[in-house]
Amino acid sequence: MKRRGSLMASAGIIASVLSLAFVLLTIQARAQSVLDAKCTGETDVPWSEQIVGCSKAIESGKFAGKDLAKALIFRGKAYGQTGDIDRCLADIEEAVRLDPTNAFAVGARGDVYLVKKDYERALADYTKAAALDPNNALVFIGRGIVYIATEDLDRAMADFEQAIRLQPALALGLYWRGIAKRLKGDAAAGEADIAAAKKIDPEVDQ
Repeated sequence: MKRRGSLMASAGIIASVLSLAFVLLTIQARAQSVLDAKCTGETDVPWSEQIVGCSKAIESGKFAGKDLAKALIFRGKAYGQTGDIDRCLADIEEAVRLDPTNAFAVGARGDVYLVKKDYERALADYTKAAALDPNNALVFIGRGIVYIATEDLDRAMADFEQAIRLQPALALGLYWRGIAKRLKGDAAAGEADIAAAKKIDPEVDQ
């Protein structure tokens, strides 16, 4: 019961991993060609309007390959932010098909599978994304959460440690390492990590 309760208390954090992964996708594509004035992948345009704007770009026939993949990623983000996880997944899957070596897209698909509790597919995508981009801390956090959900706490700890090595100031890495430590029975060390995470981001557990 202790493990299950801890996981239920932490369930809301999974969505933040999805959001953070999409932030990285946006940063990666920001310097590339403009798709549409209302297809930015950022909060400057309401998500409902971005769905329309990105759909226009996708259906225009002007974009192909990696540029089309970016439009699909941005629309997928908009769908995800409006709670339409199935359409979000469909767009990300198509983006991965168009740009299969895009580690951020593969990792984002893993995030969607994680939200859908399809842990086997999430694990496969995170592992592939880690191979494509071993410096992406969020990939290791996502995979670590999968390991927690499947009660493989030693592998979870290893992934959170790697995420912290890559990005020491990332609150999510400290937070989830704290959760893993608590689940392994080291409550004091777990609380210390969680407190450190909240100093960086007071809303890390929201």
